[in-house]
Amino acid sequence: MRIHLIDGEKGGVGKSWFAFVVAEYLRAKLIAFYLYAADRSNPTAASRYRDKPEYAEFYDECVHYTQFSEHAKKLDEPDILLEMATEKTIVIDLPAQVHYPLTSWLKDKDIFALSKDNNIDWVRWFVCNGENDSIQILIASAEFYKNQTTVLVRNWGLCDDWDYFNQHEELQMTIEKYQMIVIDFHKLADSKRIKINAHRWTFDEAMEKGEFGLVGKSDIYKYTQKAYRVLESTGLLEGEVNGNAV
Repeated sequence: MRIHLIDGEKGGVGKSWFAFVVAEYLRAKLIAFYLYAADRSNPTAASRYRDKPEYAEFYDECVHYTQFSEHAKKLDEPDILLEMATEKTIVIDLPAQVHYPLTSWLKDKDIFALSKDNNIDWVRWFVCNGENDSIQILIASAEFYKNQTTVLVRNWGLCDDWDYFNQHEELQMTIEKYQMIVIDFHKLADSKRIKINAHRWTFDEAMEKGEFGLVGKSDIYKYTQKAYRVLESTGLLEGEVNGNAV
């Protein structure tokens, strides 16, 4: 099994939207997984399934909450992740500025070694908005995750010019050194994404309730299919389909 960290460290780079799309992809593919919200104050991806009869079974069985904290009473809270990962794939929607408590937990409890012993892989999906501070955070944290798979997600929803990214020599050396996978996460038009976010809709709800019209619904469908193909191309999101390993 795998534990997927939806990371980016900075706020506003699109982590929660990406986590939501990953969750929708896994649901569409009937891949069993647990969705963990690590930001209790604003569990954006998880909140799309909360208090909705049509998602009650999924929410009750698959949505969980955890916290990475330096507070002495909360240090052990994420420990359950390894137990849960022996059952299903895990997707963790991380908050901003979580690097220190997260890496402290991983390091102090030797989580990567324990995971390896129990056939649990870690994948870090680093969502980047193309800005220099986002790039520098990735470079600075790359060494810590050197033995794990890192997927660098270029978020075209927030940046449509990646020349600086492509010409950044230290970044390109880092990508090559740590064998990072780079994917392009395409944009959904703001007129649709903002409304979907405001109502905390899933894609199915957006198609049913969004009043986007025939063309708008077609655009949303095309967006999901393009996004799903990109995710599938990594080969990292396979899990259990209807309880059977794939």
